[in-house]
Order: sequence, then structure tokens, then C-alpha cells
Amino acid sequence: MKKTVIKVSAFCTLLAVNFMNAQEAKEKIEQLDEVVITDSRFKIKRENSGKVVHKISAETIKNSLGKSVVDLINEIAGIEINGNNGVGGQNLGYFIRGGRSNEVVILIDGIQVIDPLQNSFDLRLLNLDQVASIEIIKGAASTLYGSGAATAVIDIKLKKAAKETINATFSSSVGSNNTAQDSPSNIENFNNAANINGSLNKLNYSVAFGHHYSGGMSAAKPMVGDVDNFEDDPFTRINTRLSIGYQFTNQFSIATFGSFNKLDNSYDGGSYLDAENKAFTKNYSIGIAPKYIYESGSIQLNAAYSLYDIDRKNTQYPGTSEGENYILDAFVKHKFNQKFYGILGVNVQQNEIETYSIPWEETDLTKTMYVEDPKATIVDPYANVVYVSDIGFNLNSGVRLNTHSKYGNHFVFNLNPSYTFNYEGKGYSKIFTSYSSAFVAPSLQELYASWGNVDLKPQESLTFEAGLETKINSHLFNITYFKRNVENIIGYDDTLFVMVNRGDATIDGVEISVDAHVSSSMKISANYTYTNNDNEAIRIPKNKVNINLSYAFKPSTHFMLSYQFNDKRDETDFTSWPSSIVQLDAYSLVNVSANHEIIKDKMTLFASVTNLFNEDFEEILGYNTRGRNYNIGFRLQF
Repeated sequence: MKKTVIKVSAFCTLLAVNFMNAQEAKEKIEQLDEVVITDSRFKIKRENSGKVVHKISAETIKNSLGKSVVDLINEIAGIEINGNNGVGGQNLGYFIRGGRSNEVVILIDGIQVIDPLQNSFDLRLLNLDQVASIEIIKGAASTLYGSGAATAVIDIKLKKAAKETINATFSSSVGSNNTAQDSPSNIENFNNAANINGSLNKLNYSVAFGHHYSGGMSAAKPMVGDVDNFEDDPFTRINTRLSIGYQFTNQFSIATFGSFNKLDNSYDGGSYLDAENKAFTKNYSIGIAPKYIYESGSIQLNAAYSLYDIDRKNTQYPGTSEGENYILDAFVKHKFNQKFYGILGVNVQQNEIETYSIPWEETDLTKTMYVEDPKATIVDPYANVVYVSDIGFNLNSGVRLNTHSKYGNHFVFNLNPSYTFNYEGKGYSKIFTSYSSAFVAPSLQELYASWGNVDLKPQESLTFEAGLETKINSHLFNITYFKRNVENIIGYDDTLFVMVNRGDATIDGVEISVDAHVSSSMKISANYTYTNNDNEAIRIPKNKVNINLSYAFKPSTHFMLSYQFNDKRDETDFTSWPSSIVQLDAYSLVNVSANHEIIKDKMTLFASVTNLFNEDFEEILGYNTRGRNYNIGFRLQF
């Protein structure tokens, strides 16, 4: 294992050295984005941003037909999305810089999305065909994004309406879906998507539909030596979204949306345990975002309402759950001059749940009666400033007062200075550091469910990071060290059968990433992450590597090869009581894909082979993962 890490580290270093000295890329090479939306919410040049920002561009998404949103995010340094290689309905865990799903904030078109039952959001509800770009902002960002933004913010931008009256895109793919032990003989994976959009004078619209079905696999697998007669656990996802915007004047506009998502999921009873559980999840959301632009800034309001409805009547533990979520974020962005920017806002969030279950020795669903009202209201005023000097010094700093109906007031801050050395139009080097705090409140279920604990303390953390980023022509190199001190970690105690605060932890690590254009046709990106957790690092690899090669044989034909290595991981074994900590083996995955444009900007064919070498591995103890599988599809645009 150590030899592998040394080889990979050496490879990344060689890439950084050699590619920095390569020829300047030709005009056809896709240039790295000069403008990013940083933790300040202002558009500034990447060289002036002191945060670690990873961009999944429109070009990358275009060349990734057949992949999912989760697939692309899981290739970013410092990110491990656990469960992505299992059956379609496997629960996903977002582990960023050693944190958990409840420490990540997800935005869609600037509006936070969150399931109040889990304090998280299921990225399977998004179809990649609807996405224009994705930015991942690393580090604590609670000053701008509130409770939950302790390790990262995933900012997803959806595709905008075309300027034409009508524009339509359709895509469809089919493929196999099997474990490494099974032969890929049956077509069990189907994806379909459609998007119709356009503009009519001052009005713009977009209607999107997505459908995904996968079968052919059991979620759990039998123990070694047992007969493999487990039943398949199919998964179905349907997602729809309607967006309408109106430009009243050059200064004032309103964007609105409504969405409906439905998941039908079969799952098993646990590790190595077959069962016939069927759950149905529905999600309804509506939102509005008026915006007024004035000479030196803008005033904006983002407001949304979401309802999550989960039906678990046909499971081992019958019940239903309903969660409501209101979010309102009002802020003013002001540009005082060419160097100084500021934002002042207030965020209001209200979460509420209602659950039904069958009490012991009874047969009917009964509304759960809680010792406290299962509701939480958060009102947070916040402020942030950005200073960009002429001499290379930059500063991003902010404060926020988290006001929680159960936990009172918590003050969080962010201090993020950086210094840039410019190379006369050929690139830059910058050094940066940040020191930030974060506050994470327990979810309502962690507080009030039968396994919850009303005495839980909120989780708090301090994050320090420092790093170097260098861009020469089209080549980018970044190395970042991070250290997180976390207090009152929230977890499950399987001896008390309730949620508890599991103590404190220090988590530190290093992220190294390289993006290089070898030629006008070839691009290579590679990253390595080392994560050290002195507490229980369940399902978090200490070492992780991603290498991606993109090659254009000609403008109409594109090929991609990707490699991912996941180190050994600790896992909790619940097959015996009390539970114990076991270790899952390391594994490597190689994926290949290609797309060919038959008719320019009109019709594209694509195909992929995932887990090319049919690696047999576990992400979760006692659960199946996908082996070698094939996928083929097409995309039409009118």
C-alpha cells in the first residue's frame, strides 16, 4: 500500500513539473475558467480567490454523457461519496475532508436544498442532462451558508433557457447492471431525459423530465459459502422541473420553479440479510427568486418550500415520515469600488417533521408523540467582505450569528487572506490560508425519532487550511493542507440504541490536484487526497487517487479514461452484538467512455464500460457493488 501511495504521489509531482514546462496550448484547447463564484458570492478571477474551488465545467459535462452528477463529484479531490457503486437505491454518504453528509450544503441555482428528515439532500434526484456546471467550494463556509456548511458547499447551476423560441434536447441510454460475479447478459439499466426550453420576448421557460430504472442486483449479498438466492432490489427515479422567468426591466427580474421527484426503492434487511422492503419517496418543491440590479450591486431574495414524503409501510419497520422545509435568503451585494465588495443578508429556515409508526404489540400506524415539538427555526444575519488589491494581496472575511430555536445563538466567522504573484499574462502563483468556524445542528430525526436524543449538543468545528496554487498557461497545480478540530460529533450508539455525542476529533490531510493540457487534443487531470482522522473514520479512505485522461481524436469524437483508487476503510460490523470495527479492502476502478457527434450540435452517440477489470469489492460491509457493466445511448438536440 505504501509503495502504491509513493508511486501515485511521484506521478502527480512529475505531472506538475513536466506539464508546467509544456508548450503553450493552442487556441482550440479549452482554457481553465478565469472567473469563478467563490465563497464571497461575487464573480472574481480565480487568482484572486483565497478558497479552494473545483469547477466541473459545461465542457466536462458535455463529454461525460452517461455519467451521473454523483459520478463527477466523486472524482474531485477530498470527496468520497459512499454507496455510489451499489444498487441504484443505496443510501449515499457525502464524506468531504473527513466529515459527514450533514456537514455539506448543496445549492441548486443559489437556493439551498435540504431534506429536514436527514439534514442532507439526495443528489440522485438530479439528472446530469439538466446541469450546466458544478462548483465545489472547500472548507468551512458557515458564514455565508449557515448550519451544515462545515466541510464544503456544492453549488449546482442548471441549464438556462435558450434565446430561441424553442430548444429541445432528448437523451436515452441502456446498459447492464450486475455484480462482479454475474455475467452482464441482461439489460437492466435505463436512463431517459428530455428538456424543452426557450425565450418569448421577456419570458423564458424550461421544462425538464428525467427517468432512471435499474434492476438485476440484490442490495445485500450472501455470506461466503451461502447459496446466492437473494432477490433483486430494483430502483426507479422520476424527476420533473418547470422553471419560468420574466425580465420586467433591465434592472428587475423574477425566476420561479416547481419540481416533483419520486423514488421507488427496494432494499434489504442489512449486511448479508435479504428482505423484501419497499419504500416510496416523493419530493415537491416550489421557489421564487426576484432580483433587482442597481449601478453598484444587486438586491436578491431566494425563497423555497419543500415537502418530503416517505412511505415505508411495506418494510420490516412499517411507518411514514413527512418533512417540511421553508428557506428564505435575502441579501444585498454591493461593489464599493474596483477593490472592495460587500454582502449583507439574513437567512431564515424552518424545518418540521411528522412521523407514523406501529407501536409495540399493535397493528395500526399511530402518529408519533414527541416530548418536544419536532420543529426547528433558524434566523441568521450575516455579512461578508472581499478586498482585491493592486499589489497581489486579497482578503475574504465574514461573520454570521446562528440563531437556533433550540440551541440559541452561535457566532461563526471566516478569515481568508491570500497573495497572488502574476506572471505577465502567462499565469500566476498564489498562496492562501483560511481560519473558519462552523456550527451543525442535529437533524430533527436525530433529536426526536425513537432512536433520537433530545439532549444532543450541536456539533461545532474550527478549520484551518493553507496551500499553494499555480497556473501556467493552461496548466493548473494545487496543493492544500487542512486541519479540522470537531467537537460533539453526532453518531449512533448501538448499545444504548440512541444518537449520542461521541466526543471530539482532529482531522487533517493533504489534497493535491493537477490539471494539464498535454496538447490541443489531450487533457489529463489527477488528484490525491490523504485524510487522517483520530476518531472513527468509518468508510473514509485514508488515501484516495483519481486520474482522468480526456482525448479528442477529432472535434466530433471524444474518449475518456478514468482510474480511481480507494484505500482500506474502517467499517462497523452490525452482524453481531455488540458491534465491532472491521476493515474493508482497498480497491481500484478503471472506466472508459467515448462519444461521437454524428451530426454537429444535433446528434451524439455515446458508450461506456465501467469497472473495466471487473473488480470485486465492498463499499459497505455485506452489500453488493457493480462489476463490469456496459452502457450505450444517444443524445438529440433540436
